[in-house]
Amino acid sequence: MKSTLKHIALAAVCCAGALALPTSAYSQVGEKTLGFAGGYASHNGGGYADLYFQYTFAPHLRLAPEIGYVFRNEGKSAFVCSVDLQFPFRIARGFNIYPLTGVTLNNWEYEHHDGHATRAGFDFGGGFDIYMTSQLKLNLQCKYSLMNDTGGCFLNMGIGYNF
Repeated sequence: MKSTLKHIALAAVCCAGALALPTSAYSQVGEKTLGFAGGYASHNGGGYADLYFQYTFAPHLRLAPEIGYVFRNEGKSAFVCSVDLQFPFRIARGFNIYPLTGVTLNNWEYEHHDGHATRAGFDFGGGFDIYMTSQLKLNLQCKYSLMNDTGGCFLNMGIGYNF
């Protein structure tokens, strides 16, 4: 089942990429994006959703804060908050790739232990943007949150509105 979902997601990203290549949009200084993303959190093996904002303040540098919720699975859920720096580079028309680094704060709740674990740590990873139009972009991102006891990988796909 998981393999099938991965193949469907990969096909959707490839199709979206093919449609986006004819556009002329790419990340520009002053660009602001507000978006929603959803994906997989490895610490509890469940899904998560987040709201993100991106602000490009230099040619290859943008600030990307986000806040989200990891849905309960295996008795664990969390609120996550990150502030990342992304370094976007235009690969082709309508297509950017970026490495990222940042800081994160996660508050995990454990159902079976009736407890909480709040941890701060560091993010690192990367992703890519596909500009569908000058106002709409899709992104796929993978990052690892390095922290004591609650570290894990976050893989997501999102859609954002540029203004």
